[in-house]
Amino acid sequence: MFGLVGCLAAVGAGIAGALPSLDGDNDEPRAGRGPCWRPYSAASPWNTLLGPAARYDEGREQYMRELDGELTSDPTQYTYPVYEVGPRTPVHEVRVHGVYSNVTARGRVLRIQKGGSVRLPVPAGASGASGSDAQIVLVNRRTGDEWGAWRVRREADGRLGITNGYHYNVRWSGVPPRDRSGRPFGSRGAGVPYLAGLVRACEIRRGRIDHALAFAYAYPSDEFVHPATKSDGAGGPDDLPEGTRLQLDPQISKAELRDWGCRGPCLTIATALQRYGMYVVDNSGRAKIMLEFEATAGWNGWLDDETVSPIPLSAFKVLREPGP
Repeated sequence: MFGLVGCLAAVGAGIAGALPSLDGDNDEPRAGRGPCWRPYSAASPWNTLLGPAARYDEGREQYMRELDGELTSDPTQYTYPVYEVGPRTPVHEVRVHGVYSNVTARGRVLRIQKGGSVRLPVPAGASGASGSDAQIVLVNRRTGDEWGAWRVRREADGRLGITNGYHYNVRWSGVPPRDRSGRPFGSRGAGVPYLAGLVRACEIRRGRIDHALAFAYAYPSDEFVHPATKSDGAGGPDDLPEGTRLQLDPQISKAELRDWGCRGPCLTIATALQRYGMYVVDNSGRAKIMLEFEATAGWNGWLDDETVSPIPLSAFKVLREPGP
């Protein structure tokens, strides 16, 4: 974590001002704008509805029926806090110990920097998420710029350091390019930005999610399909490639979901899983939907690791692999 002076107190005091307005249910889901804005372009695979013509991979569906454990949604660790930044946000010189992926030219060009340092806008009191990954997301809604960093910490000399980081923009597709030598965008396992698929507080509070969700589980395969750009999976050939899209069976009624115990936030998430589905984006110790980190979301127990557990993994259908 950053270890900034008084970080937790400052974060708690700043939650109300950092979150978008939570009023209204008719906000247009434009990238980087609106009270509860939606990241990435309207044509992004993250923002594409699943229609009645969706085609399923029946062979892969057998895998979902056999998947161990239950669906979880832990917002207290190994996920992403989201901080909004602007012209007055302090800019820090941050050491890079691994790689920094910088996407420019309206999402078409990737340059990868090894080591050195980068300048990042970091709010006073900002902190990485709990857990050894210590990740963070920074967003400038005015410009659309998105920054993400992995293993953020305060170093011995007082400067900020990160292992890996990236720059992207929430007005682009959410599918980063490769660089000229073929190297992928360096972020989480599937090589997509951290905001992609993240369930945010304003979406739950208004009762509607307008995008596909991010899903992680143990042992995805080491292959990947669009919109993933790489994989950190270690499973076998019968496991799901990162980038695989799953859909909660759209024939399941809201009444049936409620009978399973899926109500309130769970029902909001389930509806999104039927309309947009979820993409496999990472290798995780358990099957989970990615929720915004507690410190910036302010869930206060409203959502926890069992919020989506009433939804059985066997109720998901596997979409056929899309083309790029």
